[in-house]
Amino acid sequence: MSRKDAVVLASRTLALFFVVSTLAEASYLPEYLHSFHYYINQGASSSTAVQYWSHYYLIRAGFLVTRMVGYFLIARWLYKGGPEVEELLFGAPPQETSIHN
Repeated sequence: MSRKDAVVLASRTLALFFVVSTLAEASYLPEYLHSFHYYINQGASSSTAVQYWSHYYLIRAGFLVTRMVGYFLIARWLYKGGPEVEELLFGAPPQETSIHN
């Protein structure tokens, strides 16, 4: 297996891992949005605890979406490959040395 083939195999495997992670994170989104919706609809006379929980679920949902977008962008970058990915996975390519006699 050549170095290029190894880079493609490793980068696409990692890309698949990040896509699966994105989908796994997406499974939590309905829970957070439902909880946020529940607490936000408690009315104007809501207590401090209700306000706390509504902000809590809003922040959790926001960071969850941020993680999902980040995972997806990393997966896309790894799937495309290129010299940057090769350097990340296997370090700098070996330098050719010439021996002068």
